[in-house]
Amino acid sequence: MTESFSSRSKFWSLDQRLTFFLACLILIIFVVLPLAGLGILGKFVVDIVLTMLMIAGVIATQRSLGLKLFVGSLTIGGLVFHWTNVYVLSQRHPELDALLLLFCLFTFVVITLLQLFRPGPVNLQRVLGAIAAYLLIGLMWSYAYRLTDLKIPGSLRFVGSFADGEAPMARYVYFSFTTLTTIGYGDVLPAHPLSRMLAVSEALIGQLYPAVLIGGLLGMALQSRGKQAEQ
Repeated sequence: MTESFSSRSKFWSLDQRLTFFLACLILIIFVVLPLAGLGILGKFVVDIVLTMLMIAGVIATQRSLGLKLFVGSLTIGGLVFHWTNVYVLSQRHPELDALLLLFCLFTFVVITLLQLFRPGPVNLQRVLGAIAAYLLIGLMWSYAYRLTDLKIPGSLRFVGSFADGEAPMARYVYFSFTTLTTIGYGDVLPAHPLSRMLAVSEALIGQLYPAVLIGGLLGMALQSRGKQAEQ
């Protein structure tokens, strides 16, 4: 009984960390970056919230001590490089910076999905974790677009010019989520085979993710109900 209570407490603790991670994701995607795109928020504020997001991702990692150390080291290294790249003029390597952040976000996506489909009851917190994974995918792809556009200038064609003080990253995030949700307004066009491949693959994930997620969670719910009936 004590062991069952302990495992249940740990389960809820992990889900609460996923919820905190989701809150940070919503803050940066739907509040900070749009305001930065309007030139209202400075890059320093964006970097602060991005740092909060990365730290929240490390906190949400609880599968093993070794994995936590790996993710923590990767995140700290990525953040140190990012802040150095942005604020030390002699150490600017935007392509490597985008690649490191992309890899960090990819790691968070994998870990979030592993925690999402771990054994246990299907509840509201698990659903929130699924939303976090979905938003992470969109944010991760935005850095993939940024990296592609840095390596191949003009691979994404934006309608209109950048406004004064506008954060370019806001446009990549916008294009990523309109592609993930398959809206595609047509005001950003992938003009290179690599950017087109990224757009198509993200659109496919946007279609398949809900179907796979619903099927997986439904199977877990039925399995959990079957175990309860046997007891």
